[in-house]
Amino acid sequence: MNLTLKNNLSIFVGIPCLSRHDKYKSYLPSVLSHLKNQKCSVEIREPYITPDHMGKFNVGQPDRLHAIAGRMNDIVEQFMKTKCSHVFIDDMDVEIPSDCIETLLKHDVDVASGVYPSHNFKSVGAMSFGRMMKDHPCGFYRPRDWDSMKDTVWGEEETWSGGTGCVLIKRRVFEQHNPRITALRFNKDNDCSLDTLFWKRCHDMGFSTRVDANILSGHLPLYPLKKKKEWLK
Repeated sequence: MNLTLKNNLSIFVGIPCLSRHDKYKSYLPSVLSHLKNQKCSVEIREPYITPDHMGKFNVGQPDRLHAIAGRMNDIVEQFMKTKCSHVFIDDMDVEIPSDCIETLLKHDVDVASGVYPSHNFKSVGAMSFGRMMKDHPCGFYRPRDWDSMKDTVWGEEETWSGGTGCVLIKRRVFEQHNPRITALRFNKDNDCSLDTLFWKRCHDMGFSTRVDANILSGHLPLYPLKKKKEWLK
């Protein structure tokens, strides 16, 4: 892990807002509070929250991932208008620990993510990250045993993917490196989820990645960070 941070680094923070009129609105103050409490040696900009005019949709609708992709790409476009070196994307229901951004920065890779419990599984051990399966590159293998995950950094040898709810990304990931190839953005296809597809494309394009299980975030409403010791039992 690279322990030296350069002075010219700065972090653009984006929060993809599903809608400020639904249940996620109640999570925002806590998410912002955890962002404010970051202990970081570089500048962290005031969070950019995607605007309400992007439209409201129900989380259960089939097009929700396309709508989320639009919000994620809005964050990327706003980030690229700045001179910030990194963008940190924090989902509206993910509470990050105070050392999150600093720890992810020190990996000095193109894409670095923490972990948080997934709402899609009953087991708290099913974190939002997993190994990319060779026979099905869009499939996650999610370990269920927290003892096998904690204190571990994934991705140095095997190909691993994190979620997109607690992820730090370097500017160069979103830059156009070839005039014939469209710059990387978030989208959804019929085979991969939005987050898995993003990580897969990062791997395919040769970007360096890490998933750090030392950065365990809360995932509201089931897994608030302040009760981490309780839900890890």
